[in-house]
Amino acid sequence: MRRLAVLILLAATAAQAQSQTPSADPATRGQPPGLQVMYACPGGTDFSAAFTKEGDLATIRVPGQPEVELPRLSSGSGFAYGDSYYELRGRGREATLMAGGRSMRCHAIGRPGEPPRTYQGGGLTITLFPDGIFRLRDRSGASETVDLGQWAQEVDGGVRLVLRGGVAPRRVFREANGDKLVAENGDELQHSATADPIDDHFRLAGLYRDTQTGGLFTECLTGRTFELAPGGAEPDLERAWTDATPSKVAQLYVEFVGRFVSGEVQAERFLSLKRDGGCPPLAPRNSALRDTEWRVLEIDGERPVYDDFRQRPRLRLDDDGKFSGSTGCNALSGSYQLDPEGLRFEPAATTLAACLPTLAAAEKRFLDALSAVRQAQLAGTTLDLTDGAGKRRLRLEARGR
Repeated sequence: MRRLAVLILLAATAAQAQSQTPSADPATRGQPPGLQVMYACPGGTDFSAAFTKEGDLATIRVPGQPEVELPRLSSGSGFAYGDSYYELRGRGREATLMAGGRSMRCHAIGRPGEPPRTYQGGGLTITLFPDGIFRLRDRSGASETVDLGQWAQEVDGGVRLVLRGGVAPRRVFREANGDKLVAENGDELQHSATADPIDDHFRLAGLYRDTQTGGLFTECLTGRTFELAPGGAEPDLERAWTDATPSKVAQLYVEFVGRFVSGEVQAERFLSLKRDGGCPPLAPRNSALRDTEWRVLEIDGERPVYDDFRQRPRLRLDDDGKFSGSTGCNALSGSYQLDPEGLRFEPAATTLAACLPTLAAAEKRFLDALSAVRQAQLAGTTLDLTDGAGKRRLRLEARGR
């Protein structure tokens, strides 16, 4: 278990844990975003977390490392799991993983807790899995091809769906009406009522090693680690790895033709092993615009100073075009529009609590800036909101604790 912490944290950018803000809805915000969650950790090692239905246990998994089980801890808001060495705390899709007093910020990939979604049209079939992975079948040309990789929602003005795979390094779609995708060439892909897992044969490349319980394979395009199903070409991979490996824990680059079956990879034809091969770095993953609590860092280029962290304005956007939050003194709520033209907030309704003069002035600046927003840019865990002239009116950060 100590080795797990070293693997994660030596690669991570150290960050101090943040104080918690009371949640307006602890019944929902106090739960993890799903039972199976894949976390991306900028500057660190991605990991997965499995939560029991009862919510009393979290199992942390890092590729090639032993699992770590953490019992639930009491928490004023958000969720918390830990023991004497490890601790996982979060709110919504954002989380902080701590070990030995050090911490790193992470955020959930994809849409945890949702079923796979399939879209079809223009000869393409695309299935988006909730852990941020896609599989694709292309029948638009003379021959059929399949591809896989990572999907993400990117915000640069409006929101778009971006697929990064092997056959096509980048495909971009606009999400329309919640039930279709529109490609850059105008082709429309309709949401299918039934998900297609696209379990064709893929040419797979990644890092392989053998263990006492079987082979482990970390696929390059997705960054996910799979157990290899027995049979097929699995003995060929094991034999090649045994002949070439410098140690029993080495991961070596392999290529083979295989399929995804019941959460495992089935190798059907071994192609090659390269001792000096490696996977290219994956593209960085952003926090999600929606279902993330955003906390104000700057208003019109200035960093406001508050006597109490609970006075810092915050926002949360949901999937139904509604937003909620706090001005630092009053609660606020309203509607927003997000489309290819950008992001716009409708006039917000607020509670009418009396505010101290300094908080009242900060509240007015925040509401004025929010009403002027016309565009959004999201990079990592930072959200910039700009007006029609391109001036940055608000800078916010994703809140993990």
